[in-house]
Amino acid sequence: MENSFLKMKNTDLDWNDLKYFLAVAREGGLSAAALKLGSSASTVSRHISALENRLGVKLFLRQQIGYLLTDQGVSILARVTEVENAMFTVERNSDQLQSIDQVSGLIRLAAAESLASYLIMPHMPEFLTLYPKMQVELLVGALPANLARREADVALRYGDSIVVDNNQDYITHFVGYVHFAPYCLKSLLADLGPNQDPWQALPIIELSDCWAYLPMVKWLKQITQNRAPLIKGNTLHTQYVAVRCGLGITLLPEYVGDIDETLVKLDAPSVVPSRELWLVYHRDLKASQRVLAMKNFLTKLLAQVLDS
Repeated sequence: MENSFLKMKNTDLDWNDLKYFLAVAREGGLSAAALKLGSSASTVSRHISALENRLGVKLFLRQQIGYLLTDQGVSILARVTEVENAMFTVERNSDQLQSIDQVSGLIRLAAAESLASYLIMPHMPEFLTLYPKMQVELLVGALPANLARREADVALRYGDSIVVDNNQDYITHFVGYVHFAPYCLKSLLADLGPNQDPWQALPIIELSDCWAYLPMVKWLKQITQNRAPLIKGNTLHTQYVAVRCGLGITLLPEYVGDIDETLVKLDAPSVVPSRELWLVYHRDLKASQRVLAMKNFLTKLLAQVLDS
């Protein structure tokens, strides 16, 4: 089986087929692989069949629950993964000889929704003025981007996700603490009587239970003595919209709440926990001018906005 892969002529092998093979192997089915690749299930199936015909073996068992690798498929997966990693290394090193004043190309930055929308995006005009030949793609998601697979070039991650996704190939730089505070609508607070405690009188807006492990979520539950919230949301943007609609009190990053003149920061009964923020990139990109440009810009920006 291994010889059939090693002895193939270069002209026989379509590298595009290997890309589809990797997607199906990792996602476990045609539809999921097609979604990952921005393609269609029929196109994925066609490439898998073409690769199997060239190799003369079956790479997958087609079952109702999905596509499972055969023994031959497992063997091929290990070899194709090595090829993929080598190609990623070449790509990561491709721009390291550029001079800083000629930095160009696409830089992909992965960040949490609130960081991307309320902190990074408003400052993108400054970055693109400094580096007019560059383009930026902001990748927003709850799950950390896989930097080894080139899902992003640079990432901003909270400290707890650094621990979960510990990777010796990643370089990490501490960039500051994200501080949280309780906020409500100014008009909502103004409607309270002089002797009313807002923490007792106003409804609570919480993050959904999937975020229950976060220190500030635990803090809010403790302060409110587990009082049932009026509404829950699974993103900070949802919290922000809810508090601006006058639905009650919620915790927001100070870089979000402090710049909104319709909101007021409430006195907290105790110190609200903060979260560490780290800048992360792959070790192979440590000399990349694109990465250095984004790293330097974000480090300076976050030093101004966050307390380090």
